[in-house]
Amino acid sequence: MTTDFSNSVILPENLPAIEAAEFNPVDPKYLKILYINHLIMGVILGLSLLVFFLILKAKIPEFILWISGGLFVGIMVYSLIITRLSFSKRGYLIREKDIAYQRGLIRYKLTSIPFNRIQHVELIQTFIAKKMDLATIKVYTAGSSSDDLEIPGLPLGIASQIREFLTGKISPDEKD
Repeated sequence: MTTDFSNSVILPENLPAIEAAEFNPVDPKYLKILYINHLIMGVILGLSLLVFFLILKAKIPEFILWISGGLFVGIMVYSLIITRLSFSKRGYLIREKDIAYQRGLIRYKLTSIPFNRIQHVELIQTFIAKKMDLATIKVYTAGSSSDDLEIPGLPLGIASQIREFLTGKISPDEKD
């Protein structure tokens, strides 16, 4: 019994380039959600700092208070600028055999998942996203949860279509 086994070498220059494809951008309204999240986090941290400094006011020199406040404001402004600049780097791509999502300016991340590894697909809407008619697609894979893919900032109609398409790619005996 002979089995024809082949394991040919594929040179890097012959590999298909995912970056050559045009990624679909997420909805611009999602930037507002990111800003709202930063604002909420900033208010919580700012109030926490304020309470902390009010409790220890007598023990902390005044210049430390000013430096801390300035650093806090600087970090918040930096965070908002990076969020805006990196927003254009967010995008998703659905190809014949996989789905991919890219994001990041300082720390770029590209995740690509073949359809045959998909276990489950979820459509998620937070309270704020519902008000803006946006949704997140979460793709669960076989293996660890670090391999899962999340695509936020999709218009609800497109997110529903993607979910249905991906669910159709799961083999019939693996569907819920």
